[in-house]
Amino acid sequence: MKSKRFVRFILGCALKASFASALLEIGQAQAQTVQCDSTEDYCVPFVGCIEKTGEIFRGRTHGLVGGPLIADSSSGASCVGLWEKTYLGIGVARFECDDGRNGASVYTYFEERTGTAVGKAEMTNGQVGKFWAGWNLEAYFREVAPEERQSMACEVNEMLLS
Repeated sequence: MKSKRFVRFILGCALKASFASALLEIGQAQAQTVQCDSTEDYCVPFVGCIEKTGEIFRGRTHGLVGGPLIADSSSGASCVGLWEKTYLGIGVARFECDDGRNGASVYTYFEERTGTAVGKAEMTNGQVGKFWAGWNLEAYFREVAPEERQSMACEVNEMLLS
């Protein structure tokens, strides 16, 4: 039994490494042209807000338990990365932006009614942000968490523009 787990672990690491190199080969400009179609690759929209500056990130994630993430920021940066769902049900993502920043995000809360994952991110330059992923983000902000709007430097309406 332990040997099967070890083999799966090794294969998983190899697949992640090959996927990461493939993502780098795609390039950020080409990755930005991928369209969100949930029937093809389980693509989910996400938005983010850097709490102190009000910088907004809009993008999408692909995959049911892991895959690429692609985003553009209101400051003009393009970001790409990978996300995965861990054994504990927590989502983690690592990303790199073309302006030199990179960071990591951890999604620790899932709001079932709207299907929204909520997480925090930290950039290498010390910026901290909050991120949300889901198909019904508008309902989440309007009905479930209106108090989050008051604590953000970002305007929800601006974040939800496509």
